[in-house]
Amino acid sequence: MKQRVCLLLTALTFCAAVSAQNVNIDAKDKNTLSFNVSVQSFYKNNEYKRKIAYGYTLGGMRIIPHLQYQPLNNLTVSIGGNFLRYWGADRYGQYSFVSVPYYSDTHTQNQLHRHPYMQINWQINPKLNLIMGNLVNSHCHYLPVPLYNKELVYSADAEEGIQLLYQSNYWFNDVWLNWQNFNFVNDIDREAFVLGLSGGVHSLIEQKKYSYAFNYSLMWQHHGGELDTISFLPLDHWINGRLGGSFSLHNIGRQSSDIVLSFDYLFCKALKNDTWYFSSGHALFPTIAYENKKYGITVGYYDSKDMATLFGTNFFANIAQREANVTYPHNRMLYGAFNYNINLDKSTDLSRSNYTLSLTGEIFYKTDKETSVDKEDNSLSFGLGVVLTLNPSFKIHKFKDIKSL
Repeated sequence: MKQRVCLLLTALTFCAAVSAQNVNIDAKDKNTLSFNVSVQSFYKNNEYKRKIAYGYTLGGMRIIPHLQYQPLNNLTVSIGGNFLRYWGADRYGQYSFVSVPYYSDTHTQNQLHRHPYMQINWQINPKLNLIMGNLVNSHCHYLPVPLYNKELVYSADAEEGIQLLYQSNYWFNDVWLNWQNFNFVNDIDREAFVLGLSGGVHSLIEQKKYSYAFNYSLMWQHHGGELDTISFLPLDHWINGRLGGSFSLHNIGRQSSDIVLSFDYLFCKALKNDTWYFSSGHALFPTIAYENKKYGITVGYYDSKDMATLFGTNFFANIAQREANVTYPHNRMLYGAFNYNINLDKSTDLSRSNYTLSLTGEIFYKTDKETSVDKEDNSLSFGLGVVLTLNPSFKIHKFKDIKSL
């Protein structure tokens, strides 16, 4: 089938730095014990200007070694460890990383940031997978880049909870519950989780030359629970969402490239507590992308008012990160992104390559000048990175079937 899903093409533009985790289960591997290793070595230099976002350099390596056993034709169980090392860092926050964390001299881990890795993957049918434990987020949950920073795929800790992944010829969908903070009795930390829904419907009639898609996303973040001892703080509920569409032209030129035109309407809302500076906001994000097997280029325009994003970079928010109490009446900017991918194992399919080197970059050119306190000059900010992804797998032993007595 030559038709390509528009959203998946866009997701490759934003997430090509990491090879997608394969959730499909091969029935021939029943009773097989395997040793798998996921290695992501990364270097990203973010040169950010103005008050809107911190610039930083992110270099390090994440290694996830784990044993996987397949007791049934459609079920796998994995257990192992998740180890993160930032170059030059000797202390890490004890809690989960959502982005580059703030420094803390208490509640730290030494030498390595480490977490267990545990996952159950049940392939209910060829189109639907139920995942419990460590979730799959290498496809960025089908979210556009303003709502999900692509760096989180390799720099943030693995999400944990429950997930349903569905992929058919005409509909793709990801529903996930990421439980970020567990609550004990008399706990001083607040319960926290994210409930997300993201996917789309694409061309109902197969066409070799073009296709289209209608995309949707909704994320709800919750803070606070029944076991909290911080009774004076109310429950916090925040929402990020997206409605959009895309149109793709396929098989252009000798390299069988694609051109993808997309338009997204993004929104945010604070439901319970006005922790954000804004109670609600919105943004418009049209883009055009050029894609083939080796590289992709995306350019777009971003215009937002009173917008806050849960997991996107702060460039897509109307709140300054470098200086407190500074907001932007409008956040207007030109956006660009590129990626160049090398399949080191010579695989023709990037999504199936186990050894990939990716060069990535983003450009943010802010055209607005007004802030809530002063004026700023137009500025060009950028990020450049390289990511080496290795996913070797070794079959250790195939056990015999255990016959019922």
